[in-house]
Amino acid sequence: MSKQNNLKDKIHFFKSRGFLLLIALIALILALAFLFGDSGILELIKVRKQIAELRETVKQLETEKERLTTEIEQLRNNPMTLEKKAREDLWLMKKNEKVVVIVRDKNKKEEEKKPEQKQPTNDTN
Repeated sequence: MSKQNNLKDKIHFFKSRGFLLLIALIALILALAFLFGDSGILELIKVRKQIAELRETVKQLETEKERLTTEIEQLRNNPMTLEKKAREDLWLMKKNEKVVVIVRDKNKKEEEKKPEQKQPTNDTN
């Protein structure tokens, strides 16, 4: 009879509110860890976003590298390209040459950037 009472006590424990609350608490802790933990869903989404941004950066850098590699080859193999680059970037010039620098007025530059605004017209015919 002692075994039967012991078995009933165990069954009663599993049906009790305390046991259900314990299971609910454990489930809540696991759910929170699953969502917010170091390896949780939110961290996974954040890492995937960083990976996408890094891939985009790598793509941009590879494009820039190709452009620069092409420019280096042109500078090594074409003296005219080298001269043009030296003139534009370093302001180098040949003997008896003068460099003319045109400075644009800031106000004009700002006006050129603004879209034209239509003036109201008074057509009263």
